[in-house]
Amino acid sequence: MSQARATELHKQLNQPHLSEVMTIQQTPKRKMDARHTWEITFTERDLEGLSLPHSDALVLSIPLQRKMVRRVLVDQGSSVEILFYSAFKALGLSKDQLSPVDALLVGFTGIPVYLLDKIVLPVYAGSVQLQVEFIVVSSPSPYNAILGRNWLHGMRAVASTLHQCVRFIGESGRQETIRGDQVASKKCFVNSIRGNGKAKEVQSIETPGLLDEATPAEGMKEALQGPDEVGRPASAYFPTLLSNKRLIETQSVGLGHQ
Repeated sequence: MSQARATELHKQLNQPHLSEVMTIQQTPKRKMDARHTWEITFTERDLEGLSLPHSDALVLSIPLQRKMVRRVLVDQGSSVEILFYSAFKALGLSKDQLSPVDALLVGFTGIPVYLLDKIVLPVYAGSVQLQVEFIVVSSPSPYNAILGRNWLHGMRAVASTLHQCVRFIGESGRQETIRGDQVASKKCFVNSIRGNGKAKEVQSIETPGLLDEATPAEGMKEALQGPDEVGRPASAYFPTLLSNKRLIETQSVGLGHQ
């Protein structure tokens, strides 16, 4: 995006008539088997082993581009999927794989962030694989990636922060579950609000080898648009991005452990 275009988008987004925001990605499509019963339930047993009471965000480790990526935030308040540039590089991706984005990302503070570009990558959740469009953002964050409503809706999944898991119907017709990591969630929160010291930029991405197929889970996208029909520039609502100014400092960069 040219500087002139970016400046114009910035100016338009700050106009009073742009108080609302628009989803700018397509929901990834998943073929559904009509023979399956699409009923997803949570019980008190799902709370076993959790630190209670809690108010933790849902943070997962999930295969992305056939590599296990830690510190992935599941954010139902986000209308886009985000891949932070540090994680983009750690995944071994190159800029020639990116497609241009003609939009701005608006965070909780209301300050727009200029997007780097977009890329479509496979996300493996249990027995289900979806091709998901990520917006690549060069901005500090304690997370490597964010999965928002497009991914959840494409999966036909239900995320529960209380139960610290994402649950969906797998290819076999049975419920599958991806558990959250409360420890990682708390560390990300602490590092996002820490007010002093210097954080190191790290990527918690494991690369022991390619996954030949999706790994079974335990127990069980909207292309970016330009101006809309009335000529307004596209934007996306992402409530957690801009409030996070720090990155987690770890000693073992490859594994993401402290």
